[in-house]
Amino acid sequence: MESSTRALTGEAEAGAAAGAAPGRSGWIGRPPAPPGIPWIWGLACLALGWGAGSLFRLRQMLGINILDMFGFWCLVGAGLAAARFFTLLQVADGRRRLLEALDALPGDRVRVALPPAVAGGPPGRGAAEFLVSGPRRAWVIGTLDLSAATRRRSAQRALVRAAERLAAKTRAVAASLAAEGLQWPAGVEGILVLTRRPVGGPILEYGVWQVNPEQVSKVLEERDRAAGAEPPERTGTSPGTSPGSSAVFSDAGAAARGGTAGGPHAAGLARWYAQVEGTSRAGRRRRPRRPARRATPPRPAPGENQPPGGRDA
Repeated sequence: MESSTRALTGEAEAGAAAGAAPGRSGWIGRPPAPPGIPWIWGLACLALGWGAGSLFRLRQMLGINILDMFGFWCLVGAGLAAARFFTLLQVADGRRRLLEALDALPGDRVRVALPPAVAGGPPGRGAAEFLVSGPRRAWVIGTLDLSAATRRRSAQRALVRAAERLAAKTRAVAASLAAEGLQWPAGVEGILVLTRRPVGGPILEYGVWQVNPEQVSKVLEERDRAAGAEPPERTGTSPGTSPGSSAVFSDAGAAARGGTAGGPHAAGLARWYAQVEGTSRAGRRRRPRRPARRATPPRPAPGENQPPGGRDA
């Protein structure tokens, strides 16, 4: 049993390592695709609207008053479907702008699409979705799909919950990276991207930075400048150096040391991603088996298997 489990985990890690190396635009893992248009909700709105009109027309032709009730129900369903359609459309646009901002980062930034086992929840609620590594600092990025029309008190509660969840996941990801020897001089910080609610500039509140998709590159540059980092193409810190030391590096130097293009942490991040993704796949494939049910013996008929004289007694 132990050998089969070890073989399964090794096979999963090997499969994850095939896609762990930095690919196009400096992504480790599978680059996320921007969401498409939610046509299914648009079609549902049209179908329910057509059904409401048909029911109202039948009511006029047949004189059955109950058809008006079903027609109004169809109108309510059409309105809910339309609201859902435009909500998902706004979310898709916000995530598309975020992915464009991440793709536009300099070449020394390594981008990691975190697997669901590390994210800790669905996207849009403060879960850790992306990891961006720079020469002196790393960022864990999550999103919050909070509408701009939400009342201030409700929005504040949702924002606090999402920020606390992202801050906790940032500490967990930083601890997991440190266990693999991946550390940055300025540490790991969390960035909460609000996709549907405007933010008046990068704001540090509740332990994370709150920005809009267009402000991601700005907060990264400002935090690097605050950390006293020199231009990223000249200086950096390798995973093996102490937090206070620096080492000159380039993409060619990283490749000569056995790493990959994209900064001194690219090779270590690829190994870490292969490990967590392999563990996640092994956990999904290794499901607990249900215990076999014991066969219950049939009950004896009345009078069977009784001692002699039992019936007379």
